[in-house]
Amino acid sequence: MLLGSLAYADDGPAPVVELQAAEVAALRIDDSISTAEMQDLRLVAEQNGISLDEAIDRYAWNDNFSLVVDTIRKAHPESFTGAEIVDAGHAWISFKGPAPNVAAVLDPFAKIAPTVEVEVRADEGYSEHQLEKSIESVHYAIYGSPGVRQAATSFDTDTRTIVTTVVLTDPERASAAADLNETAQATLAAVSTSDADIAAAVTVARNATLGGDDSASYHYGGEVLSGCTSGFGTRASSSTSGTRGIATAGRCGNSQGDDGYTLTSRGGHQGTHGDFQWHTGGATHSDDFYAGTATVTETTLRDVSGSGAPTVGQTPCKNGATNHASCQEVRKLGDCRDSMCNLVQMGARLAAGGDSGGPIYWGNTAYGLHSGRRYDPVAPFDRDQFARADRIDDALGIYIATN
Repeated sequence: MLLGSLAYADDGPAPVVELQAAEVAALRIDDSISTAEMQDLRLVAEQNGISLDEAIDRYAWNDNFSLVVDTIRKAHPESFTGAEIVDAGHAWISFKGPAPNVAAVLDPFAKIAPTVEVEVRADEGYSEHQLEKSIESVHYAIYGSPGVRQAATSFDTDTRTIVTTVVLTDPERASAAADLNETAQATLAAVSTSDADIAAAVTVARNATLGGDDSASYHYGGEVLSGCTSGFGTRASSSTSGTRGIATAGRCGNSQGDDGYTLTSRGGHQGTHGDFQWHTGGATHSDDFYAGTATVTETTLRDVSGSGAPTVGQTPCKNGATNHASCQEVRKLGDCRDSMCNLVQMGARLAAGGDSGGPIYWGNTAYGLHSGRRYDPVAPFDRDQFARADRIDDALGIYIATN
């Protein structure tokens, strides 16, 4: 439900009538399909050429399961290993050692998705936290090695290998691969505290690049900025009185404008927690965001009810200034590209220049900000990446606004 209307004058910002989306409660594990989710499901169905019923069977429960996963992750941080949505009827959750009793979390999910089988796996030998630290350490050791111009790192769960692909300043350096593999294995041996047999491997790419960025009234998420796309409204503290702002990607540059107003850069982070930047100025910053459509960016205004943690196999949507709204599956967590780690790797390349910083969402839940792309040796080669919304407080000390 929208309240009011918004107008702009050709010669600058015009007087406006307040426009806001109705406040929405945070997602619960046993929630049914909301109005906002139904819009996303229709977009997914149209984009993938399937019926709405097929989209509902495969995707409607994914955000509920992701909340299950994040609840278990927070309750068992030292033993939780990972999770994945496999298909319309299957998902799994895994643990480092013996699986704890998680029935109290899975039972409400079973009521909302009775046809979905959730396998609980045990004895993986490592926790998600241990794996993240190992990936970061190996990635930064390789990225900081002499002769490395670019590096991209992710974890291959099938082979249990931390895989780093590099572009060299001197592509003809014959000993590079062997030297870098030695560095990767030595780094992993020094930092690994898991009981699992995890390996590290480095490959040299002939690519010129491994990826890169895409580069009024209320300021909303999902708006076209002067150089990128805004993500979500922010607060400088968890209290309701915190300074309001707007987030985008760290690579978008300090000079951004929105609706004819110049925004003031308040800080950025391109490092271990991902790719973020936030701005203030001009006018009131709202917690609302534009979800967009397949052809229009600044439309379909929604309230942000909370931040979620993405799960492999989940299908969130992105809105951006250039390629507008689209949805696709999460392929990997814990992805690294050059100076940034803990990015989320997607299945394909659906974004374009100007989409950086745009909101990653499902329904009314904020999952992240689009961060650009990375090269992957496996087809379709280029894949979108996003920074996780649940890490912006670690990166910048701010929070995604929810009111």
